[in-house]
Amino acid sequence: MLACLLLSIGLQAQEKTIILHNNGNVLYETPVSNVEDIRFVANPASAVFNNQTGQHSFPIVNIDSITFGTYTPPVGDEVVITYNGTSVDVFNPFSGEGVTIETSQGNVTVYSIKENVPYTVTGSSSDGSLTINSNSAFTLTLHELSLTSATTSAINLASPVDVALELSGTNTIADGVNSSLKAALCAAGNLTVSSNGSMQSLVVTGNAKHGINVDGSLTVNGGVIAIADTDSDGIHVNGDLVWNHGDLMINAVGSDGLDVSGNVTLQGGELNIYTNAVGARGIKASGIFTFNNCELAIFNSGTDSKGIKCDSLMYVNYSGNLHIENSGDMSKGIKTDRDLIFTGGNITIISSGNTVVENVNGQNVPSYCTAIKGDANILISGGSFHITLPETNHGGKSISADGDLTVSNASFSIETHGNGAAYTVSGSTKDSYTSSCLKCEGNMELLSGTFTLLSTGTGGKGINVGGTLVIGEQGASNDDLVLDVTTTGERITVSSGGGGPWGGGEYANPKAVKSVGNLTINSGNITVNCTQNNEGGEGIESKAVLTINGGNIDVYSKGDDAVNASNKLVINGGLYYAHSDNNDGTDSNGTMELNGGFNISNGSRSPEEGFDCDWNQFKITGSTSIGTGGGTSDPTSSVCTQPALKINTQQGYAIQILKSDGTVICTYQCPEFTGGGGGWPGGGGGNNMTMLFTDPQLQTGQTYTVKYGGTISGGTGWHGYYTGNVTYSGGQSTTTTVNSMYTTVSAGGGGGW
Repeated sequence: MLACLLLSIGLQAQEKTIILHNNGNVLYETPVSNVEDIRFVANPASAVFNNQTGQHSFPIVNIDSITFGTYTPPVGDEVVITYNGTSVDVFNPFSGEGVTIETSQGNVTVYSIKENVPYTVTGSSSDGSLTINSNSAFTLTLHELSLTSATTSAINLASPVDVALELSGTNTIADGVNSSLKAALCAAGNLTVSSNGSMQSLVVTGNAKHGINVDGSLTVNGGVIAIADTDSDGIHVNGDLVWNHGDLMINAVGSDGLDVSGNVTLQGGELNIYTNAVGARGIKASGIFTFNNCELAIFNSGTDSKGIKCDSLMYVNYSGNLHIENSGDMSKGIKTDRDLIFTGGNITIISSGNTVVENVNGQNVPSYCTAIKGDANILISGGSFHITLPETNHGGKSISADGDLTVSNASFSIETHGNGAAYTVSGSTKDSYTSSCLKCEGNMELLSGTFTLLSTGTGGKGINVGGTLVIGEQGASNDDLVLDVTTTGERITVSSGGGGPWGGGEYANPKAVKSVGNLTINSGNITVNCTQNNEGGEGIESKAVLTINGGNIDVYSKGDDAVNASNKLVINGGLYYAHSDNNDGTDSNGTMELNGGFNISNGSRSPEEGFDCDWNQFKITGSTSIGTGGGTSDPTSSVCTQPALKINTQQGYAIQILKSDGTVICTYQCPEFTGGGGGWPGGGGGNNMTMLFTDPQLQTGQTYTVKYGGTISGGTGWHGYYTGNVTYSGGQSTTTTVNSMYTTVSAGGGGGW
């Protein structure tokens, strides 16, 4: 087949073009003189044309026939300009109707006062140009054109009128290094690009400045545009850009890939943009940026670069694929000055650049490599997010909003692996920077969706909120929100301490979930793990009030409190489990309330506790709750409405509590300590365990039997609490009468903290 095809080409050499057909349409057409060779490959079965303009591959199954012919434009209804090296052939059927064409060697200048003139330009010149001046809109078709100017733009559409640019075949243009114009292709008015087939292309090299410059608006409805190299922007548009269909390839431009002074709307086609200049933007929009449905990939390697930079509102909608890789230090995948709104799309971002500490007005300030950065609010109501910050990204943020961050009906898979670091702000003032999966300076609401967040670097945060944090919606199904947060990094020493019982010092600690303001959990399936060895790495922390109204919550911390609130902790409902190997299970530095829910909280050896609120008010009005540790905070009897038992026992003991009629109200397998005590001097020894138990079935004036040291078999267990067909055998027992809101029982152990 190959021999026959080459023979046919040889026999038809006097003809100008080789044409591939598919279902009656022209699949591809190129001059025979452009074809260097044709090869056939087996997997997949394709015909590969190696041309002077590049390589083109076509599946064999798509080729119906191959013919040869001469491009013959219709006679009498369009201007045809054919470049032949240093000369030009011009066919002008409108010479008597206001269309004047001047030629000087390979340079062509058109003056037209006629409306809607169609122009077709073809041929080849290594030192030629085309300038069109027109009083009204016109159509320009480029057919297998190869045009390079040594002194000016290859094509200059000099009048501020609407131009329809049609691509036919493979076209290449380039301007001169010393050109006084802005681009290889300049349009003073609005430009609309279309094509007569899927493989029709325009390859642009901008040696003087931009590849394409449009002073009006640019609309692309089809074709392939490739910006091979530019001194500045790949495509520069002073109006709006609307990309409806067609493909774009921008490679190694000197500045921005797409620089648009107006609005940007992407709603079809496939766009690939590569930039490597310092401060470059893959796409820069001064107006509103709308991503509806297309394939967009941006690769930025320059320092302080941005994949997408939007000065106004940015919308990401529907089901398109957005892929960004930014590897330069301080770079941003997406950066907006105003609100950023996601309602759909599949977003993948890899941000591998480092954080750089810069001196600003006499103070050192870190500048991060961030995947998504919003200077205002970020609102997400749909979409799928896949974000990775590799180990090379130290202290960067995955999604960061200076305002509020609100999320519903979206899915997230986010990993940050780079270590944070301490730095000197000025003088003796120290600070630190650390990575975060989700971060905002304002308020955050995670209402529904799926979140898988992992932070492995030192000091890393899963969720870091400067204001209030709300997780889940009240009354919603827990399955509407799945939140899984894990941090594994160690703390960072910001400044060393001066002694004291805790050693002093200032640290940047990893936090799985942290809010400076109030934190409220309403619903959701929530799993939190913080595996830092030292103190400070807490699972869930609020620097204000922490309220749990519902949800299935499972929190683990290895080195510090599993759950901590600075001012107040309130549990009103939900299924709640907290465990710390080396500190309190649930800790409030202020008051604590247990009003509802089913709650189990395990702390470590004395002086750590299951439920700890120091010597502040501890109010119990409801719930089934079990707290174990070396001790427990005592409920404040004067404000409690539901009694509680303080059971002094041993680690690992099985406890069963029965009413006087033999009804079992609790069967619980106490955990064994897995670490030492926490911060208080002298803590960490002994096997004595305190179990705090409260349940609506505990009533004052009633007598209860407490069994201990036996064996539990059968039933269904949840973190040591057994229900169903449970058998308790062996051990010892004691009885107690509940005469107040707080009763102490000895069940094989000494007194607790």
